[in-house]
Amino acid sequence: MKKLRKTVFIKRLSFRALMANLDDQRAMQKLDPKGVLASTAQFADQCEQAWREASAIEFPKQYQPIYNIVVAGMGGSRFTPRSIKELFRGQIREPYEIVDDYTLPGYVDSDTLVILSSFSGTTEEVLSCGQDAVKRGAKLTGIVSGGPIANFLKARGATMYQFTPTHNPCGQPRIGGGYLLMGHLGLLKALHLVDIEEKEVAEAIAYARTTARKYTKDIPAAQNPAKQLAVALDGTHPFIITAEFLKGFGNGFANQLNETAKMISDPRIIPELNHHLMEGLAHPDSMKSNGLFVFFTSRFYSPQVQKRFTITKTVVEKQGIQTKEIPLTGPTPLAQVLEAYTLSGFTTFYAAMLHDIDPVAIPWVDYFKEQLSRIR
Repeated sequence: MKKLRKTVFIKRLSFRALMANLDDQRAMQKLDPKGVLASTAQFADQCEQAWREASAIEFPKQYQPIYNIVVAGMGGSRFTPRSIKELFRGQIREPYEIVDDYTLPGYVDSDTLVILSSFSGTTEEVLSCGQDAVKRGAKLTGIVSGGPIANFLKARGATMYQFTPTHNPCGQPRIGGGYLLMGHLGLLKALHLVDIEEKEVAEAIAYARTTARKYTKDIPAAQNPAKQLAVALDGTHPFIITAEFLKGFGNGFANQLNETAKMISDPRIIPELNHHLMEGLAHPDSMKSNGLFVFFTSRFYSPQVQKRFTITKTVVEKQGIQTKEIPLTGPTPLAQVLEAYTLSGFTTFYAAMLHDIDPVAIPWVDYFKEQLSRIR
């Protein structure tokens, strides 16, 4: 009993210490010389700029008809269009596929819209898909800030959304997700592939902006849900559990934990995980001490899925694994997607602070790219 009490005391002390670390603004500033937190705080501004600019684009008549849609994107330029795809899957009538590879599916032809999605405009897999699209005679567009992909599209006379990332001072693509997310929605709106009212978009962006105020560095950890979630994630193997219109976000949060916080993470989807994952939690034994299931819940999930969330949480807890529920409160599914991305952006930044690392640095990705360039 004394040993148990001592363990509980140490855990409480550790928890308090971690919370205190996240209120040390001077220390955070030293670890964030490129301004990742400043970019994170401008997510709603990114969304607003991208929606305003992309939705106003006028596409020439030769972009019609469109019988299927293919998006080529990797990393942050992949999970953001996936969020839009899942949000509007009941509205978009055309088959819609996201490709994270070097080549396009066999059905791509002159009636296919191919969207090259790359914040940096340098992604080699996306450029390869663009070259493949040209061979197939597909209709080309893109969402880029510049680089070889922008030049490739310009050389072929493609209408595209090329943005200036004014609201991403750190320059990292994954921290500028608002441009890809709402830029993609704006393009689809401009092409008459989705129908959404300006009022709904404005409401969603306003909700994200209001939500962000709860997560800023000035809000103490005791009242800051993003700091509290970062502390809860510390030292765990998190499973990010989502469903339906939040699938793309779940992928995005896991990616952000990988790159920004240097943490392993595992995005999983209900109902798919109910068919296998629940039986795979017994081993290794460390799962009971390190595993953490983070359930993002929504009143907009279908009734069937909401039931599954409740039972899944019980199954996980019965196996001695920690869970945490994050109920989203936005007034619409779009607002909840932006709300979720706002929370994950701040959370992964604070998680990086707990690890005493520069959140902008991606040394192993850089190393990989350097090695890849040497063997061509």
